[in-house]
Amino acid sequence: MTTKIQKHVERLVADKDWVDTFVSKFKRRKNGCWEWQGSLDPEGYGRFHVKKHHETGTGRNFFAHRMAYFIYCEGYIEPDELILHQCHNRLCCNPDHFHIGSHDDNMDDLRSSGNIAGTNNPRSKLDEDDVWDILNLYYTGVSPTNEPYSIGDIVSEYEDIDIKRGTISDIIYGRTWKTVYDEYFEVEE
Repeated sequence: MTTKIQKHVERLVADKDWVDTFVSKFKRRKNGCWEWQGSLDPEGYGRFHVKKHHETGTGRNFFAHRMAYFIYCEGYIEPDELILHQCHNRLCCNPDHFHIGSHDDNMDDLRSSGNIAGTNNPRSKLDEDDVWDILNLYYTGVSPTNEPYSIGDIVSEYEDIDIKRGTISDIIYGRTWKTVYDEYFEVEE
């Protein structure tokens, strides 16, 4: 069944003038990335609004990389299908840098790239020293008793920056900040 969104995309992709205008907003880099030069969403992905060819004329928002896929790969991908940027550049619209996958595939890809945790994540409230301290509190404790802290105790220590139990748990079990976690246990052995 063809949806209204799919019909809108098909009309846009068939409009050579619109496609030329869209493609003119790419800046081609030496590394092969075609970086979107238009507006961005809060997560840093290219995002734009199109009224042209919309069924009511009010328009619809699109991600630039998804529209590039529709144009160059000549196919529609469902809203629950994600484009995984193999170059890990959110601005990239080069379909040669794309793979289609699920949310789980995307999370696995991000974890293996090392781009979602640590200082690479601009929204992180912690730095490497904080993570080292959290690991110390949980696994070693503090002098004079050296009694380890519980996850709840550590959350209380970091209440001023609103760190959640899940964040602490991910750190102490090595699910995030993996580099610091591995380094911590190399030194301790």
